[in-house]
Amino acid sequence: MQLNEGGNVVPNAVELQKANFPLVMANLKKILPQGLNLYPIGSAGHKEVSSDIDALIDAGELMTAFPAKELKLSRKALEDYFKSKGLFAARTGVSIHVGIPIGSTQDVVQVDLMAVENAAAAQPLHTHDYSDPNMKGGTLHGIWADLANMSKAEGHESLMMSPYKGLVDRTTKELVTNNKDEIAKIIIGPTASAADMGNPQRVLAALKPYPQKYVAIRDKYFPGADLKEGSQEWFRFLIDHIL
Repeated sequence: MQLNEGGNVVPNAVELQKANFPLVMANLKKILPQGLNLYPIGSAGHKEVSSDIDALIDAGELMTAFPAKELKLSRKALEDYFKSKGLFAARTGVSIHVGIPIGSTQDVVQVDLMAVENAAAAQPLHTHDYSDPNMKGGTLHGIWADLANMSKAEGHESLMMSPYKGLVDRTTKELVTNNKDEIAKIIIGPTASAADMGNPQRVLAALKPYPQKYVAIRDKYFPGADLKEGSQEWFRFLIDHIL
C-alpha cells in the first residue's frame, strides 16, 4: 500500500484531491470563530492533486476574534482554539497549520492559514490560472517581480512587488496599487489587464507588444520561445534594438 502524504507539518495528512476541496473547506468554515473569513489562494481546488490548502485570514479579523496586544499572540490563540476542538494545530513563522477532516472521514488535509493585513485585497494576487497543470505560483510571482523591476509609474521611479500588499515604491515602500488590472497596465503595458497576469504563458503573450520586456522574460523563463519573424512585434523589436 502506498501512502500519499500531503502537508509536512500535520501528521498523517493526505494529499488533497480536487473533488474533496469543498468538503474540507466546509468543515473548516464550520469550526472557525464567527467573523473570521477565509480567502483561499494557491492551486488547491484547481489542480487535480495538491499537497495542502493555503488560505489567507485577515489580521484585523483575527485580532478581533482573539484580542491581544500583538498579532503573534492572536495567532497563538487560534492555534490553541483549534487544539481545543480536538484538531492537530501548529505554528511555523506567520502560518498556522491545522488538520481538517475530509467530510465525515478520518482522513485529514493540512490547511495553512496565513494572517495578513487586508487579506481580501491580497487574495487576487495569489489567485491564478491553473489550466496548465505544470503552472507554479512561485514562477509567476518571480515574473511579476522582474517586470516590476523594469517598470515605472507616475511619481514612482523604482517599483517592486510585495506578495501580500501589491505594487509598491521600492524606496518609500508606499503602496502604488493593489488593483490587479492597474498592476498589469504598469508592469506589462497599457493594453494589459488582470487576466493577462494569470499564468506565465499569458504574461508572455501580453508582453509581445513590448519587446524589451518580452525578450527579458522570454530569455529567463521561456528560453525556447521567440518572436515570429515578419510579425509586427518582430519589426518593432528590430527597430527598438537593432536598427
